[in-house]
Amino acid sequence: MADIKSEVSRRRTFAIISHPDAGKTTLTEKLLLYGGALQLAGSVTARKNQSSSASDWMELERKRGISVSSTVLQFDYEGHRITLLDTPGHKDFSEDTYRVLTAVDAAVMVIDAGKGIEPQTLKLFEVCRLRGIPILTFMNKLDRETRDLLELLDELENMLQLHPYPVNWPMGVGQRFKGVYDRTTQEAHMYERTVRGAYKAPVSVAGIDDPAVKDALDADSYHHFVEQVHLLEAAGAGFDATDALTGGTTPVYFGSAVNNFGVQMLLDALLKHAPPPAARASTAGLIQPTRESFSGFVFKIQGNMDPKHRDRVAFVRVVSGKFTRDLTVTHSRTGKSFRLANAHKIFGRDREIIEEAYAGDVIGLVGYSDFGIGDTLSEDPKVVFDEIPRFAPECFARISNPNPSKYKPFAKGLEQLLREGVVRALVPRDMGDAKATLLAAVGPLQFEVAQFRLQSEYGVESRLETMPWTLARWVGPNTKPGAVDAVALPMQSARVKDEEGNEMILFPTPWSLQYLSEKHPEIELLRLPPAKR
Repeated sequence: MADIKSEVSRRRTFAIISHPDAGKTTLTEKLLLYGGALQLAGSVTARKNQSSSASDWMELERKRGISVSSTVLQFDYEGHRITLLDTPGHKDFSEDTYRVLTAVDAAVMVIDAGKGIEPQTLKLFEVCRLRGIPILTFMNKLDRETRDLLELLDELENMLQLHPYPVNWPMGVGQRFKGVYDRTTQEAHMYERTVRGAYKAPVSVAGIDDPAVKDALDADSYHHFVEQVHLLEAAGAGFDATDALTGGTTPVYFGSAVNNFGVQMLLDALLKHAPPPAARASTAGLIQPTRESFSGFVFKIQGNMDPKHRDRVAFVRVVSGKFTRDLTVTHSRTGKSFRLANAHKIFGRDREIIEEAYAGDVIGLVGYSDFGIGDTLSEDPKVVFDEIPRFAPECFARISNPNPSKYKPFAKGLEQLLREGVVRALVPRDMGDAKATLLAAVGPLQFEVAQFRLQSEYGVESRLETMPWTLARWVGPNTKPGAVDAVALPMQSARVKDEEGNEMILFPTPWSLQYLSEKHPEIELLRLPPAKR
C-alpha cells in the first residue's frame, strides 16, 4: 500500500484545452521540450525533412496543421510522472475532447492574449466546471500585440466566474516583450529568443529594480510594467491554493509558447497546483486511487497509429491500484476475463511495453477487439465506471462504397472507425439504400477524416451524401409504446435507432423540433440518451 500511495502522489495527469489557433499544440511541444521529452521542439521545425509536431501523428493533421485526434504523451519530470493529453482544438472534434476530459485531473486553458476567451474555450471550460476539474490558465502570444491585460483578467472573472490570480506578469508586449516577473519570488525572468524557438530560451534572473531589468525594456514599457505590478500588489488579493484545487481560482501565467517564454514556469506550476489522482464514483461506491485492486476505464480507441500494423489501441485511464503486465481483469460489458499482456506506454505514435502502472497513468492496450469506449476493466467485477458522456449529433451523411471489389476492406475500415467513435452509425427505420450506411457526427470535419482514413489506411474510396437533418433527439422512456407511430412527424424528419437500439428522431430545423414538442407533449424528447436500465 505504501508503494501505491507514493506512486499515486507523484502522478499529474492533465489536458490542454483551447479555441483553434490559440497555440495549444505549440505549447504542448514546448512543455515536452522543457520536460526533457524532446531534444528539439517539433512544431516549429516542421520544414522540409525535419520532424513535424510530436503530438500530431496523423497524416491529415500534418497536412492541415490542425489536431483532429487526441494524443497521449507521458514523461518524467522532477520526480513526477506527467501524462499530458493533447486534445483536438477544432470544434468538430469536441466530443473526442469531452471524452479525454474524463481521463484527466486538471486542465491548462490556453488563451490568445490578442483575442481573449473564444467560443470553443468557453464550451470546454464548462465541461471542466461540470466535472470539477481545476484549471491553470496560460495567456499566450505575448510576443504579439495584445488586448489590455487587466481587461483579460476581468473577462476571466466575469465570463467564467473564476477568480484569476496572475502568478507572473509580462515585461512588455509585442516586440517589446522581454520576459515575465514572478510575483511569488519577486524576480524578473528575462529571456533570449532562440532560432524558431527550437531550443530552450536562455534566461537571466534579477530583481524588479535591477539595472538589467531597466536596460532590457524601453522607458515607457518599464514604467508601465512596474505600475501594473504595483497595482496588482495594492489589490491585496492573495493566492488561495485550496480554492484553486476545487476550481474556484485559476493561477494565470503569461508567456509566448512559440518563443519559449514562460513555459518553464507553467510546467513547474503543474507540479505545484495540479492535484494528484482523486477518487472516482462507481457502482461499488467511491473508488480511491490508493485502493489495492486495479480498476480503469477505456476513454479512447485509436486504430492504425502504426501504419506498418493494422492494430488497435484502447486507451485506459488507471483509476485505482497497480497495473502489472499479464494482470487478469474482468471486462464489465461482456463479463469476460482478459489477461492484459500487451500494454504499452504511449508517446504520440511511439510506444513501448510497460511492466507496471498506477492510478493516474494512461496505458495503451493493443489488440483487444472486445474493448469499447466507456468500458470498465477491473479486478473487482462489482466496480463499473460511467464516465463517458454522449452528445446528440448535428451532422448526418450516408456513406457508400463505389467499388464493389473493395467490399471487404471498406467494411473493415468503416467498422474500425465506428469502434473508435470517429463517427457514429444510425439505423434508419426505412432503410432506403441498403448499401449505404447512415453516419452521424458532431461536425462535418469528422466525415472528412473518416473518408481520408478509409483511403489512406485501407486503400478504399468512398462516396458521401450529406443529409438534411441538423438536430437529433432520443425518445425518452416516459413515451408510451406506439405514441410515435400515432403521429405525423414534421416534414423531412426521420426515425432511426442508435448503436444501442435507442429510438431517435432527426429534425431538419429547430422549428420542426419545437413543433413536435409543442404539438405532441406525450412524446418525451431527450438531448442525451436515456439512462441504461
